[in-house]
Amino acid sequence: MNLKPLLIFLLSFGSLLIIFLVISYIRRRYSLTSIFPLLIPLFMVPIMYVDYKNGEADQILQRFKNIIVFLAVLSLIFWLLALLGFETSITKMVSWGGVRAVYGYSFLHYISQGSVSFLGLPSVIRNTGLFVEAPMYSYILCMAMLVSIFLKDNNNSFSWKTWVLMATILTTTSTTGVIIMVISIFVKLTFFNEKTHVSIKAFLIVLLIPILFFIISSVLNKKVDENWYSSSSIRYNDFVAGFLAWKDHPWLGNGFGNYNILVNNMDYRRLIGNFNTGFSTGFMEILAYGGIAAGLYYLLPTCLSPLKNKKIFAVSGISFLLFVFTLVNDVYAYYLFISYFWLAVLTLNKGDY
Repeated sequence: MNLKPLLIFLLSFGSLLIIFLVISYIRRRYSLTSIFPLLIPLFMVPIMYVDYKNGEADQILQRFKNIIVFLAVLSLIFWLLALLGFETSITKMVSWGGVRAVYGYSFLHYISQGSVSFLGLPSVIRNTGLFVEAPMYSYILCMAMLVSIFLKDNNNSFSWKTWVLMATILTTTSTTGVIIMVISIFVKLTFFNEKTHVSIKAFLIVLLIPILFFIISSVLNKKVDENWYSSSSIRYNDFVAGFLAWKDHPWLGNGFGNYNILVNNMDYRRLIGNFNTGFSTGFMEILAYGGIAAGLYYLLPTCLSPLKNKKIFAVSGISFLLFVFTLVNDVYAYYLFISYFWLAVLTLNKGDY
């Protein structure tokens, strides 16, 4: 096995990362847990490199997908039982967003967010799976869906696993999840359908883009609320707060774990009585914490992936979009994908997929 490409990556990536982390620590001390996810590629890329040499570069991501498909099937069953009015069997206390009780079925599924109005339906139970919030579950489902749609030996149609994942995303009633699903379907149909002639693809692009924007705008219009305390207004203010915090120290940021710098730039009304000081955008948080240097950690593999493979670029680009609109910079699963993107950029040959 030729280890040269792997060693070059580990030395260059590891050296730059350690230098950056040391400088950040000198500027503001942080705990190891706050930066541990950034180290994951250092030991995941070698594992994936071995899989690559054995002809299975995406083996770990495929296993991740299969696990999530199993959880999706399980959650759909219990979600349907909840819709039919079956009584929950267990109660569990959680401390997310304050101490409260959530109800579930045999410790396999929880109804942790009740019902909401969604896509014109007045009362839809949110499918949260094993999570305390539907957007958390939706994020994991979306990442598995990207693997199922774009990676490895998928043909021009959608597999049953993809359909299961898409159906489950809809049951979470997550706006971000639905938009990501629509974008993924659009990209698949217009850019990766090999049987379709180029002229037909061009026609599909012209035809589907207005439909895509119509669907996205319809979903967003259901969620947008001008009240300062609405979900959409809070999300917008998160971007503003993140930008203002990043602007103070654009190159190296304000220090990892320095959440106060974000809170200090939030709308003052959110701070009264600690109304809602949570954050919702991973990319802006990373920019505020580590500046442009930390942002490049995520941007580089996304921007360089088109040079190797368009399918990997689709996965990296859409997952980066998710990263911008969801707070996942501490989610270990995302760093499995980051590791895969770095592997693809630095070791895969262009014709490997």
